[in-house]
Amino acid sequence: MLAYFDIENLTSYVSSSASSKFADCNRMLRHHFDIHFNFPKDELKKHPDVMNWIKVMNDGVDKDPVFSSTVFPPRPLKSNTHRDFNREQLSAVYLLNDDRMEMLMRNGAIMYSGVGTEVEILSSLIRDDIDYGFDKQLEVKHMRNWDNLDSHMTPATDVIIVDQYLFSDDSIYEYNAYSLIAKICQRIKNTPVNIVFFTPPDFYNRMTKITFTPNWGIIKSSIKQRVKSVTEQDPKITFVFSRNLEEHDRTIFTNYQYLVSGDSFNYFDSQWRIITNGRYLNLHSVAHRGHFVTAMNFVSDMQVILDEVKRLSPDNIKYDKESLFLKF
Repeated sequence: MLAYFDIENLTSYVSSSASSKFADCNRMLRHHFDIHFNFPKDELKKHPDVMNWIKVMNDGVDKDPVFSSTVFPPRPLKSNTHRDFNREQLSAVYLLNDDRMEMLMRNGAIMYSGVGTEVEILSSLIRDDIDYGFDKQLEVKHMRNWDNLDSHMTPATDVIIVDQYLFSDDSIYEYNAYSLIAKICQRIKNTPVNIVFFTPPDFYNRMTKITFTPNWGIIKSSIKQRVKSVTEQDPKITFVFSRNLEEHDRTIFTNYQYLVSGDSFNYFDSQWRIITNGRYLNLHSVAHRGHFVTAMNFVSDMQVILDEVKRLSPDNIKYDKESLFLKF
């Protein structure tokens, strides 16, 4: 994972050593991040405390930080600056000194930090701050509804969902698909989010013994309404219809974490009673190098499926066809 520091943010971060989360942030940066400094190395002569911090961080680490006189992202920052980012940059952390930083942090699309919030932002990537870990396991039987995710959501430009059964029962859309997606997007404000579903085009009803096709237009409209109620912007929604999803776990990918379920994300009935056979919902932060690789491999796998659908049956890709991680 990448982290970009302006010199003002780096000096602020180094001066935060009294924070109880500082040591874990250092540990994370040292072992799991590729660090880019938006200033030349000679600048360190003015900041001996920062120079000492870098020496300690580099001890025993193979990859040195990158120093550059060219700042990234280019300034001034805009609310849509991230649209030119590549995959790695879309999942990077930006600790920058910019006049628009408060607005950008509030938008919740990309993980930005202004001067003075570096430890707070970086530590939000650690899933277990007691034992220093990058995984959070929620026991499904103890979940009352999707509000259990409240404290775990991260910024996102994109949400990619693969689940073979999410839309198999229209009586519970409101309590699962719709509520879950709105919860995933809760950090995003005043910016459109791209949501892509990988799902079969139709389903078999075991009760009626009939195969049925959901009303995808109504589903799209309902999701758009629910997400807009949270983000205040219309999301971009795409459905990729494929039957070639069997080997993939039920997964929800976002820029900074991915959620994996042992069973379909249809956890609740209309009375918010647990109906799933799955035992755990696992949240994995991509701040861990291994998780980052897994997340990027997942996106690549989804691109392969998308390309196959485009080649064989392009009509099975419906609606907005927008994503910063996938190419339509």
